[in-house]
Amino acid sequence: MSQTGSGPFPKAVRVEADLASLLKNFGEVFSGETIWIRELLQNGRRAGAARIDLFTDRSDPNYLRIADNGSGVADFQALLTMGRSGWRQEVIERENPFGLGFYAALYAAVTVEIRSQGQRLLLNTKRVLAGDAVEPAPCEIRPGTVITLHLKKPLPDSFEKHLEEIVSGFPTPVCLNGVPLPRPYALDVWKGLRFELPEATALVQLDPDLRYETGITFLQGQVLSKGGDFRRSWPGFDRRGIRAYVHLQGERWRVRVPDRDALYDDGEARERIAALQKRILQAAADQIVAQGEVEKYFECLLEWGCFEVVRDLPIPERRWGRIVSPAHLPHYDGEGLDDLLGSLPASKIPASENGLRFIREGVGLHADEETLDHLFAAYAFGIPILDAWNDPEHWFAKSSAGEDLEEFYRRKLSVSVEEQDLVAEGSWWGKRVVICRRFFLTLEGYGTKEITEDAFLDGAFWIIDRPLHYHYPIDQAFYFQTQGEDFDESGFDAAMENFRANLAIIKRDPAALIQSALEEYAEALDGGRFVVEANRGEIRVEALERK
Repeated sequence: MSQTGSGPFPKAVRVEADLASLLKNFGEVFSGETIWIRELLQNGRRAGAARIDLFTDRSDPNYLRIADNGSGVADFQALLTMGRSGWRQEVIERENPFGLGFYAALYAAVTVEIRSQGQRLLLNTKRVLAGDAVEPAPCEIRPGTVITLHLKKPLPDSFEKHLEEIVSGFPTPVCLNGVPLPRPYALDVWKGLRFELPEATALVQLDPDLRYETGITFLQGQVLSKGGDFRRSWPGFDRRGIRAYVHLQGERWRVRVPDRDALYDDGEARERIAALQKRILQAAADQIVAQGEVEKYFECLLEWGCFEVVRDLPIPERRWGRIVSPAHLPHYDGEGLDDLLGSLPASKIPASENGLRFIREGVGLHADEETLDHLFAAYAFGIPILDAWNDPEHWFAKSSAGEDLEEFYRRKLSVSVEEQDLVAEGSWWGKRVVICRRFFLTLEGYGTKEITEDAFLDGAFWIIDRPLHYHYPIDQAFYFQTQGEDFDESGFDAAMENFRANLAIIKRDPAALIQSALEEYAEALDGGRFVVEANRGEIRVEALERK
């Protein structure tokens, strides 16, 4: 931007504040409707209170009184001076108070009364925020501070529950109408496992059956949350087998202003949190080793990345499996593939001494047209499958008997049938159909396997010769191709009858053809005998008799 014209340059500028406008609009920056209660509790804690009491009035839902037995307020002006906290120097250095918290109470209430150190200050918040001065008055001398608020909005029905969440890890006992509120995760209450770390104290529950239970992170005794969510994903833990209630320590942790209910989220904070989580997990692993429960927590330690703890242990049997049902259909429902994985007999589990072949990364099994043949081969050969394992130093990773799933998919696979086993060949819906007594599946590196069950392999349906039945793989393939919003079940049944009829024609078995055609009349024809003759498209039925 440039100055034009012949007039003088403007005078020097500096930062100033329109105090009236600032005070009028400042309340908008407090995001939570009950953030004021957090600030008042925090003030009592910083004042060294041994107990904080809150009182409500059933006849007046807008009434709240909070009393503590701390050091009191020596300077009322500090409460009303934006940016000046008035705390002792050691508190300022340790906790970095912003000198804004009491304003949350002013914006939440119609009137605020403060009694402390023999002085009383009654504030009409509208007038005070407009700049009116208020003279303190003398009152009875008693320890601590009592603050009485008449709120703009009634206390919600959930107020007690909300208080319990706020004080769940608070270091100072808090009572509501004389009844102590539970503080299950406070440092002075916790009786379980704890880890004292340079930047935090972690209160820990260990149980291998815990499935991704998010703990809570506290700073200065209060919950760090975001957007009103009491249990948030960051910086809380979300690990299998462990639940951690972490109290961050030290003055280096920065929080969001003015609500102070979330860490200042930047790269440095995330790196420090990640490092802290790693130390907690390592401390938990050391505890598990000391208790002799490594095998019990095997899965958890693996997920935590504590490979050195489990490196010399045999892989648990539950991590080994095999495909126990033939995934051999085109358009196979891949979501159901996990249901086809069954346990592997202990005698078939690979070990460093037996050299059995196996496939790693079992969780990566997905059936599609490119992998279908190999998945059937894994079933037919009974190949052991290891549920994903990523430790490069374990014995199996260096074993020539183990291979990654992608390597397995690259193995050559072929299907063949011997001439004496071939019954007939044909096609249906553009697919080759081979009817045989048996066929052979050859998998590079594993050998050749005799197969005596129906399968869809190498782009063809291999049908083992047997009486007609209702569960051919081609039936299911057709079902997957035709189901949808317009799927006609009766049309599907007709198509399957058509397939069975064509199968009978391929086999040159007219009796099977007739059986297929009359299947729905089997009950009515029970015991009946007749002769059918077909000649040049004409069909003659002779002598329908009963025994």
